[in-house]
Amino acid sequence: MSAYLDDTQRWRLFNGIEHGLTEFVDEVTPHEVSHQWWGHMVGFTTFHDQWLSEGFAFFSAGGYLQLTEKSPKKYLDYWDHARHTIVDKNNFGRRANDAGPLWLGLLLNSAKNAGAYNSVVYRKGGYILRMLRSLMHDSKEGDKPFMAMMQDFVQQHMNGNASTESFQRVVEKHITPGINVTGDGKMDWFFSEWVYGTALPRYKFDYTLTPQPDGKCLLKGSLTQSEVKDNFVMLVPLYADFDGTTARLGTVRIDGNKTLDNFRPPSRPRSFRWPVKTE
Repeated sequence: MSAYLDDTQRWRLFNGIEHGLTEFVDEVTPHEVSHQWWGHMVGFTTFHDQWLSEGFAFFSAGGYLQLTEKSPKKYLDYWDHARHTIVDKNNFGRRANDAGPLWLGLLLNSAKNAGAYNSVVYRKGGYILRMLRSLMHDSKEGDKPFMAMMQDFVQQHMNGNASTESFQRVVEKHITPGINVTGDGKMDWFFSEWVYGTALPRYKFDYTLTPQPDGKCLLKGSLTQSEVKDNFVMLVPLYADFDGTTARLGTVRIDGNKTLDNFRPPSRPRSFRWPVKTE
């Protein structure tokens, strides 16, 4: 109930503003409110599909922070903290991601990986939706293709239960040319890697910038993907910071463990930023 009080009311009730409570209000409240859609308006069929509720709510809370905060810091910190809960090792030397694929749901928890369910179903589930949003992003329409897909998902499952398979079919209905990796209109490649698999690719990006006579600059870069199987494919978006303005240069497809070279931006970027952890 405290989440619905304003700052003045919370100050009077708790004799001050407590940082932990503020974080709760900023993050947990939109998560729970979004369950009006994910979990209530659209239910889930079995425990295998619970990420369609909790992961979607986690994603929605991140979207709330992105739209309501003046600075992107809280939004970026939200996802960075989520990444750490997925990939950092616990006292037993185990990562939550090592417990098994997202699809296992509650079966992910064990004595030596007690927080795996929460980390994978909530946070990795949210990341999967965030990746789909990024992959479906259009240079002209922005997030409209992703938004249309999500609205269609709700309409198709209104007051019913969705499954991971039915969600994939909705994604495939709205598939864009950029993510039609196999050319058959299927998203098996994505779901097998992130929903039914536990692969955790590592990326490394190196680059040099050389001024050109025409005032532009030449970028020579290399992107390396490692620690995956040869049939692992990912579409990695590349961003650049042009004097404080972030621009998306494009998406790079990379298969298996390899290095790709030679990216050419239209002008001199101040720095490069990848939406994944780099070394």
